[in-house]
Amino acid sequence: MTPLATLQKRALAEMRKPGPDMRRAIATAHSAATYAAIKERTGVMPKGLSRAERNDLKARVAEQLTYYDKFAAQAGDMSEAAVGARAQLYVGAVKATYFGARYPGLPTYPGSGTTACKTNCGCDLDERDDGIHWILNESLENCDDCQALAAGSPYEAT
Repeated sequence: MTPLATLQKRALAEMRKPGPDMRRAIATAHSAATYAAIKERTGVMPKGLSRAERNDLKARVAEQLTYYDKFAAQAGDMSEAAVGARAQLYVGAVKATYFGARYPGLPTYPGSGTTACKTNCGCDLDERDDGIHWILNESLENCDDCQALAAGSPYEAT
């Protein structure tokens, strides 16, 4: 299992019901994704984050918590399945945080919410000799945005 998949699985397990634990799980998952991605990129587990990395992480967490707060206000009327589906969206956003820290400077990332499939994106990124490739998930119906991003590959990370 990849580091990203492990993080996502752990985060989903912690997002059982709305409340402080779910809110904390969202923040923790994004933080863990940032550290794991930096380790993948540099080969060394960071002891801390640069100011820019901290600011990026804070912005990503704040964005997700804004969505979460709106969800939590309505969650009392939702079924367990609906809460689980919503938790899956928060876990999908962790993918964008991971890829953003792993490959900084790309125009967008799978799960970032900037494509038509939003955080439901099943795509991946793959680093090759000629750059970073947007990889479609062949088992899913990929949105037009993702198809265009795949066709535009490779991309150069900074």
